[in-house]
Amino acid sequence: MKNNMPRTPFSTPLSGSARETEIRLRNIFSGPKKRPPLPFLILMFSVCIFCGNLVSCQMSETEAPEPGASRSLADLPDPPEQKLEMEIQEHQVVLQDEDADLDGDGLADTVTATTRFDPQDESGSTIITLTAALGRGETVERQWTEEGWLGIGDLMAGFLTSPDRDALVLELYYPTSTYGAAEMYIFELTDGSLTERYRTENASTISGAYLTGREDSPLCDVRIPLLVDKWHDPEYYTLSWNGTGWDFVGDGYFTDAETVTVTGGRVLTLALRGRVSGEEFGPHLIYDQIQVFDGDMMFNPNMLIQTILPEDIPGDDRFPDQIFVADNPSHVWIQDINFDGAEDFAVLCDSTRNQGCRWFRWNEGQGRFEYAFSLAGEVEVVPQGQHLIEACWTEDWENKLYNIYSFNNRGWLILESTWDTMVEAQNACQEDR
Repeated sequence: MKNNMPRTPFSTPLSGSARETEIRLRNIFSGPKKRPPLPFLILMFSVCIFCGNLVSCQMSETEAPEPGASRSLADLPDPPEQKLEMEIQEHQVVLQDEDADLDGDGLADTVTATTRFDPQDESGSTIITLTAALGRGETVERQWTEEGWLGIGDLMAGFLTSPDRDALVLELYYPTSTYGAAEMYIFELTDGSLTERYRTENASTISGAYLTGREDSPLCDVRIPLLVDKWHDPEYYTLSWNGTGWDFVGDGYFTDAETVTVTGGRVLTLALRGRVSGEEFGPHLIYDQIQVFDGDMMFNPNMLIQTILPEDIPGDDRFPDQIFVADNPSHVWIQDINFDGAEDFAVLCDSTRNQGCRWFRWNEGQGRFEYAFSLAGEVEVVPQGQHLIEACWTEDWENKLYNIYSFNNRGWLILESTWDTMVEAQNACQEDR
């Protein structure tokens, strides 16, 4: 097939004769041999001037300011302010104690607490109203404001300072708080008015206060929780009246609760008591005991199965410290570690990068947990072949090694092999099926 390229005056054919190509190149470099006609030049010049005038006129019309208008953006009026559309927040709680007696006359009183927060109010405060409808027919009201948006957490009544008349405990919480920040107020009816007798002044106070009776007195105390950190349950403080003033004393510990399901679906509760270690170097928070309760409720002495102390657990070469560490967010692991169908648990015992853990497995025959072994970090359980993979650091802390374990006929943990990567260890477990 013959391909014929079309001829065009706008290109130089290089496939023609040498003489033709030479003439073409000479014409390009020598330029035109005569000037364009004069009338054509005059016409083009007129068109350019006319188009320039059109553009100039158009820009003038656009940039021409209106009479009295400013040329500066800073002088332009601000757009109208758009406020966040949020409804007025109102909350009301009625005291549930039908026998509350604020004035000691033997007649039941009805107490109502309300809060009102208007987001459009420039003060940014909440209006709190406490109303007591006394049994003798009188009504007493107290109203005040507190900064910020507050809601009602609880309203309680109890014999706090006198066995003859009730005092009111009002819990106000901050709805925007991530961890349930709250404040506690105590009011008593004195001389015909509701008088504030106490308010918390600790920034760590959170919701969850309750009343508790005394063993040696008809009075009751207020148990108030204070935040330890975001990973643990709070530490409770006891607010009590000593006859002349208030005592506010902390327990000195906090208690975390975990549930474990063992053989036959039986649910047990682990109560891990934690406290500040006081050590400048080392773990800041530790557990000094673990109590195991039968059922999903703790603190019932009749349901206590066992108490585990860290000093009763022997140390080993890798994790010699006899301690339960509570600093790490992942301080407790719950998992069936020995493939018997019952959940086991582990507690952190090491604050190094290895994060060693003491594992306790359920012994159905004895009806209690027993110490089994210690491994580094979060163990990967491989059901196929019943293997465990442990990731631990080398002695120089430069690299990780991955150990594969299995159980022998006696239930003892046996080290099978060590690998450089998790993938290699996982593949070895698959090949060993």
